Amino acid sequence: AWSNGRLKSAKHRVLIRGDKDRFSIAAFVLPNKGTIIKTPKELIDEQHPRVFKDFDFMEFYSFAFSDPARSRDSGQVLYDFVALSPPVPS
Repeated sequence: AWSNGRLKSAKHRVLIRGDKDRFSIAAFVLPNKGTIIKTPKELIDEQHPRVFKDFDFMEFYSFAFSDPARSRDSGQVLYDFVALSPPVPS
């Protein structure tokens, strides 16, 4: 949502050769309660209309772990929660 859909997550996988241990580190960002996520105005123009509405992160977090969202692809949950349809210029 911050990039207005212009930046995509990298797809990756890990291959381990032989019988070696694999170590993973997860890093998460959890903004303060009441934090509003919105696309910077610099990323919205005629060629790149606004794709997402502003949203309260904790409301999204609650939705993402709700029963209706659990059956969805994780990449689709954000779109289901905050996507504007159709995108609108600002």
